[in-house]
Amino acid sequence: MYDEKYQDLLQASLAADSYSLGTHWIYESEELQGLDIDWEALNAPHVAWHEGKGKGDFTHYGDQLRMLEVFLKDKDTFDVREYMTYWRNEMQTFKGYIDGACKDTMENIDKNLSVPCGSNSGDISVIGRMVALLKVSHSKEEFLENTALLAKATHDNPQVIEAMHFFSALLLEVLEGNDIRMGILSLKPLYSQEIQGYIEAGIASKDRDTVTSIAAFGSACPIDVAFPSTIHLLFKYNDYKTALIQNAMSGGDSAARAMVIAPLYVAQYSIDVVPEDWLAFNTGY
Repeated sequence: MYDEKYQDLLQASLAADSYSLGTHWIYESEELQGLDIDWEALNAPHVAWHEGKGKGDFTHYGDQLRMLEVFLKDKDTFDVREYMTYWRNEMQTFKGYIDGACKDTMENIDKNLSVPCGSNSGDISVIGRMVALLKVSHSKEEFLENTALLAKATHDNPQVIEAMHFFSALLLEVLEGNDIRMGILSLKPLYSQEIQGYIEAGIASKDRDTVTSIAAFGSACPIDVAFPSTIHLLFKYNDYKTALIQNAMSGGDSAARAMVIAPLYVAQYSIDVVPEDWLAFNTGY
C-alpha cells in the first residue's frame, strides 16, 4: 500500500532517529545549551546509554524499526507471532540499549505467554515504527490492524494502542492528500476524552516557544506527555527540518517524538524536505 511512498517514509523516519541521537535522553536545559553539537547535522550521542554508537547511527528506536524492516523485506503480510520469534532471536545478540518495554516483553515470551504478550509500557516509541507496516498492508483497515498488533507486541497498554491507532489513521489521512493539521482536527472527535485533551493541549501551545512548551508538558516518553508535545510540533511547524531541530533542542525522549512526526511531513510534502546529509545514516543495527 502506497508503494511509491513507502521507502521515502521509511527513510524519513530513520533519518529523524539518527538526527535525534546527538541529544537523545538529555533532560537538563543547561546541558543541552552547552553541548558541542552542530544542530544542522547528524551528531554522535552524548549520553552513556548509547555507548558504542557514533555519528550516523540510530538510537535503539531506529534499530527496532530497522529490525522490523529487515524482517518484512520478503513478506507480504504481517504475522506478529512469526515476527516476535524473529525479534526475540535478534535481541539475543542486540548491542543497543534494551529498554524496559523490551526487557519485560522478552521475559513474557520466555515464560511462553501467548503472543502478542508485550509489556505494559506506556511510552510512545513503538508508534514511530508504524511506517514499516505499509509494505505488508493491502487496505487501510489492514494497516490499522497491523499497527495495533505491533503496539501490543511490545507495548500492550490501552493508551499506547489508542495513540497508535490515531497516528496510523493520521498518516493514512495525509497520504490521501489531506493536510496534517486538518487531519488531526477531523480525527479528534473519534477518540477518547484523554486523547482529545492531549490534542487540545498541544494545539493551545502552538504559539509558545517549543523548548518551553515541551518542558511544561514533560519531555519524557509516556503518552500523556509525549502526545501533546508531538501535536505542538505538528501545529507549530510546516517543515521537517525546523520541527526536528526544535524537537532535538527540547531534549528528553526526542527520538521517539521525531519518529512519529517525520513520516507525516514527508507524506504531506516529499522526501525533499529531509536534508540530504541526514539521509547519510548507517543502515545496520
